[in-house]
Amino acid sequence: MSDQDGSNAAIASFCIVALICIGQEKWKQHKRRRQLSHSSCVDHAIISARGESLLTPTLPYIIDYLKCLQDHCDPYTNPKGYIPLCMSENKLIIELVALRMMQIETASRAFSDSTVYCYNNTLGLPGPREAVAYFLAKYFMFPEQRDMSFREALDFIQPDHVAFGSGAASLLSHLALSLAEEGDAVLIPAPYYAAFDADLKMIAGCIAVPVHSSNPSIGPTAEDLENAATSAEARGLRVRLLLITNPNNPLGTIYPPQLVKSAIDWARSRSMHTIVDEIYALSVHDIGFESVLRTLNNDLRTDVHHVWALSKDFGASGLRIGTLYSKNHRLLSSIANLNIFSGVSHPMQMIVSEILTDDHFIYGFLENSRQRIRYSYELCVARLDEMVIPYVPAKAGIFVYADFSSLLPEQTAEGEARFSSLLLDTARIIMTPGLAQHDQKPGMFRICYCFVNPEVLQMAMQRLDRVVGKIRRWHWDNLNSESLTDIL
Repeated sequence: MSDQDGSNAAIASFCIVALICIGQEKWKQHKRRRQLSHSSCVDHAIISARGESLLTPTLPYIIDYLKCLQDHCDPYTNPKGYIPLCMSENKLIIELVALRMMQIETASRAFSDSTVYCYNNTLGLPGPREAVAYFLAKYFMFPEQRDMSFREALDFIQPDHVAFGSGAASLLSHLALSLAEEGDAVLIPAPYYAAFDADLKMIAGCIAVPVHSSNPSIGPTAEDLENAATSAEARGLRVRLLLITNPNNPLGTIYPPQLVKSAIDWARSRSMHTIVDEIYALSVHDIGFESVLRTLNNDLRTDVHHVWALSKDFGASGLRIGTLYSKNHRLLSSIANLNIFSGVSHPMQMIVSEILTDDHFIYGFLENSRQRIRYSYELCVARLDEMVIPYVPAKAGIFVYADFSSLLPEQTAEGEARFSSLLLDTARIIMTPGLAQHDQKPGMFRICYCFVNPEVLQMAMQRLDRVVGKIRRWHWDNLNSESLTDIL
């Protein structure tokens, strides 16, 4: 064999060995990729991409709130426990509602009717829908007509235009799904209830767009609405819905009838639908609220839709009972199909219908509720006045919107978050942060004073007073474990 042949053979042997090595390495890499791919598939098989999109909490403060419930304050057994003032629930009236619902005759009638055990119209049973129609006519349209009969009420509000739903949130989601397309914009006067973003987006895929105005307490003008719509359209969004909450959450203010009418007229000029959420309609401090049903003289046409629920006015958010009043029959047919997944149980419909038509109970209950709300409100704002903390004077609702901006370490979202953390860690208090409610100004907080009884509210305000005093005395640079003592 020549030297050339030997050299060629050596090169060939080297190439064969190299190819074998490369092949073995590639096989190892392939196995690793398969293992990783299999592992990834297993991980992602647990939940879909759509499921992943639903993992964000519907309220940014819900985790801290649930933490508070595990160690909540009791004046006698746990005086250093947490006091959540971030959840808009009226616990001052639960006993009144519970006593009425637990009447033996009420429960007996609800479960003795064979109808409640069977399938029926998913918008609601006939009797309960009539009861809601009566309730809306008597307490929303004509609150001054206490002697209005059942038949007279149903002449104004037709039961066929009424639907039940598992809470106002469910109905808002269904409305967005039925009236708008995925990616459409929903205008909402800001600041607004923090969960609206999730209510509109989770299922329907709609985008909430805040409507900012120079004076949010008065409400948005047609110009404010047009500016917000134009801005949304510049982002490529189609503006399809207007959502108005009256009385307003979190401001506790009441929009005047002419403003509500003007907003609806503006929406109609653009062929938009308007949803009017009046979930705090009966939680007013004094007379002064006018329902959109009265403002429009019940002329809702097919583009105005009224939402209410027992969650706030009756302190019964856990019952998950909401009502929709709309004259749009195609919309109601859509809601009927969606309600297969989110209807209200028939026995609960029967119980609620009996309560909503019990005028003797309702009139006494609402007066008692107003007195309790007013007492806690005055207790809360009196302490805010002592702390020299500005707030929006409330005329309705179960909260007060206060301005703690002067106490922030900096006028940013981070500054608001640091103040919230300080309250949680040192005073064991949670209030609803304003930026979560789309307020443009850091440091605004909603205080839900009806979530606890007056005695615990006093304790919360005392703790808050101490934190405010510490910040003003020591400033943020000098706050530490020594300067933050004696708060609880």
